[in-house]
Amino acid sequence: MRAKLVGVPGSHPVISAELMLRHKGVEYTRLDLPNMTHKVMLPLLRFRGSTVPVMTIEGKRVSGTMRIARALETLVPEPPMLIQDTGEEAWADSVLQDGVRQLARYAIGQDEEAMASFLHQPLLGIPVGVVKPTLPVLRPVVARQMRPKPGTAQACLQALPGQLDRVDALLAEGVIGGERPNVVDFQVAPSVRLMLTFDQLREHIDARPAGQHARRYVPDYPGRFRAVFPDAWLPL
Repeated sequence: MRAKLVGVPGSHPVISAELMLRHKGVEYTRLDLPNMTHKVMLPLLRFRGSTVPVMTIEGKRVSGTMRIARALETLVPEPPMLIQDTGEEAWADSVLQDGVRQLARYAIGQDEEAMASFLHQPLLGIPVGVVKPTLPVLRPVVARQMRPKPGTAQACLQALPGQLDRVDALLAEGVIGGERPNVVDFQVAPSVRLMLTFDQLREHIDARPAGQHARRYVPDYPGRFRAVFPDAWLPL
């Protein structure tokens, strides 16, 4: 059994899907599309919706991390990863994922070097060494498309301590971080790991159980955001 995973550079939900595939022992290939082009390209590829990750497996097209988790659990029951959930998976899939996504979208427009740092594998099959020289031209266009609404990044930063408190609580309660990983581990860790690519957030998050958990599941996450937020915005 083989799967084909489609994503974009730097996507934390795509890394969630990769963790699920590896947990199930399913071989896969990954194709990265240019950021923001996926909104147009995925419907053309006959996927439902316009967000990544999407996956093709056993002749079926599956969109979104929660659907991917259930498709994999059906096709490969062992080792299991779904748990009796009280809403933590959905929270991680929506609230936690989107908060750091909005921070990254804001940061791309502030840090001219960031986009290149997240580019670590071919884009549409084109080698990284060929793509990187084009980024000075592409970056302003992509940054403009990714820019969040005014006030969004500041609000997401204010919500960050509470979200990290919730992750720490899940670890303390044994919902995640146990001997046998589960789907909530795979949803939470990549989002927190993306937070660790921010210079202004890294030290604080590394000191938390949430940061240790993220590095356990995602030891390597290419990319870096330098100082991009005004100091007055930082709640940490």
